Amino acid sequence: MEFGKLEDISLVDWHMPSDDPKNAARLLSAQKDHKLYFGSPAWGNKHWVGKIYPPKTPPEKFLYYYSRNFNCIELNTTHYRIPDEATAKEWISQVPENFLFCPKLFKDISHTRTGMVDKALLKTWLDFIQHLGRNLGPCFVQFHEQFSYQDKVLLFKFLESWPSEFKLSLELRHPSWFENGKILPALTDYLHRRNIGLVITDVAGRRDVLHSSVSAPWTMIRLIGNDLDPSDEIRLYDWAERLNSWAQMGLQETYLLLHQEEDIHTIEFAQMAEEIFTGEGFPDVPTFTFEKERDLFNY
Repeated sequence: MEFGKLEDISLVDWHMPSDDPKNAARLLSAQKDHKLYFGSPAWGNKHWVGKIYPPKTPPEKFLYYYSRNFNCIELNTTHYRIPDEATAKEWISQVPENFLFCPKLFKDISHTRTGMVDKALLKTWLDFIQHLGRNLGPCFVQFHEQFSYQDKVLLFKFLESWPSEFKLSLELRHPSWFENGKILPALTDYLHRRNIGLVITDVAGRRDVLHSSVSAPWTMIRLIGNDLDPSDEIRLYDWAERLNSWAQMGLQETYLLLHQEEDIHTIEFAQMAEEIFTGEGFPDVPTFTFEKERDLFNY
């Protein structure tokens, strides 16, 4: 089963946690205009043909049209293999200069004890992300669900090897990182000193990982929808309110990564987010227009 997925969401408490009282101090030094990014986990979804992809669009053109709607991507493919330079250059040739790739760290690094201290393997990864150039956003590490607080020494060894010039965010899943509010505050302070971000995952079946701590001038939010259930809209409004508050504190960038089951309804979810965030006064919100609607506008 997918992480945090529930078959029945009728009893889920969707309320967001209260804001981390240290966020204002952590963000105080940022003081820069806020930029909002919308992304999804992949561009290769055939269900989007006739939505944001024109009819009969071949798969090799999906990224081109994806990047004219979304302005970033949660790059999941890099979790399974490290692309070569030619692949990276092909990707960046198809996207606008302000589009950002947010690569998920290769699993042989994040999911093995030897990989997290393998400097040669890390160098291979770093060589790859350098090929993305100005189109590189934050990388993120999605740790295995069994990666617990007991593995903290391994975590710190990995972070010591990570070069500061590349943005990095951590997604922790084991309950021990979140229990009783003891571990996460100290970890957030450490990450703030290192300018490393924390991923926030908003998913039905693991409300404990929905924290409210910002450790860097950017935040990465993985918002897992439920087939456009009314709770999806409620959470988008809640996030717009929270992010508006963080932007006023000095948050520079938000990466809102939108998920739906099999990503079939992700475009409708993105349109909902566009309407809500625009209505809440966010500037330069990504826009999503179905191809049939585009034809009407161009008539």
